[in-house]
Amino acid sequence: MEEKKYTLRIPRGIATGIVLEAAGRFELEFDQEKAPDDAFDMVTGLPTKDYVPHAVLRGDSPEKLTAAQEYIYKKHEEWLEGVEEWRKMRREQIQRKIRKK
Repeated sequence: MEEKKYTLRIPRGIATGIVLEAAGRFELEFDQEKAPDDAFDMVTGLPTKDYVPHAVLRGDSPEKLTAAQEYIYKKHEEWLEGVEEWRKMRREQIQRKIRKK
């Protein structure tokens, strides 16, 4: 009997590192959605529009996917809170370098 696979689409704005960390932690498969036929020019192979595929997690249990989704959103929220602090620190580093000259 074949096991049923469940999927979870992850929004594009979430860092891939967080998604991969959740996939490893909850033993899920990481994949990307398939591109639509009109996303790329057939002759050149270049994108015809701004296409970025969604990350997709696959697993055999909806409970694992739900837990992974909660984990991903929690980590993403923590990351967003730390971004402004990181920007401030980086701005100060750059200003110190400029002042030394």
